[in-house]
Amino acid sequence: MADFFRTKNGGDLDASLSTVYALTAAIDAKDHYTYAHSQNVARYSSIVALAAGLSDEQVSMIYEAGLLHDIGKISVPESILLKTGRLDEKEYGIIRTHVNNSIEMIRHLPNMDYLVPYVVSHHERWDGKGYPRGLAGEEIPLPARCLAVADAFDAMTTDRPYRKGMPAEQAAEAIAAEAGKQFDPEIALLFVRLVRSGDIQVFKN
Repeated sequence: MADFFRTKNGGDLDASLSTVYALTAAIDAKDHYTYAHSQNVARYSSIVALAAGLSDEQVSMIYEAGLLHDIGKISVPESILLKTGRLDEKEYGIIRTHVNNSIEMIRHLPNMDYLVPYVVSHHERWDGKGYPRGLAGEEIPLPARCLAVADAFDAMTTDRPYRKGMPAEQAAEAIAAEAGKQFDPEIALLFVRLVRSGDIQVFKN
């Protein structure tokens, strides 16, 4: 994916990307799972975006958005982030604030505000039942729809202290079942095909 690390003007790695890596390192210092998850989401979403025919520039932006989509979890207490049991309603509400917290942080990054629409929408659902704005269907930016499927796939296939990760095929079946409900049907089914063809494999960090 290094080939997609280009500035909007077609240059090489720049100061803004260095800032992205500094922030992801800050996540790693607090919660290695979120750090590894962000890397995986960036990879998976880039692969499906490329297969969907998006331009190299769009794929690059999706990769960057994947790295930063959970940056707001820096502000979530470790007692919630690292909890091994089920979150209660109050704790889940605090976790949900990470989306807006991510946006506030990204707005302060030099020349990276173009990522805001993608990051803010990665928990929206095709059926309109997501958050934070309740967008539906094509109201959700296409890059965010790629992130949403990648986010779910990594969450399902990653080992956590309280459960083992699913096999890739089981996660693919779950994504296919949510096509047209939680996920953009075309992106979801494309993602499933990429898993079954071996173009997307589970990353282990």
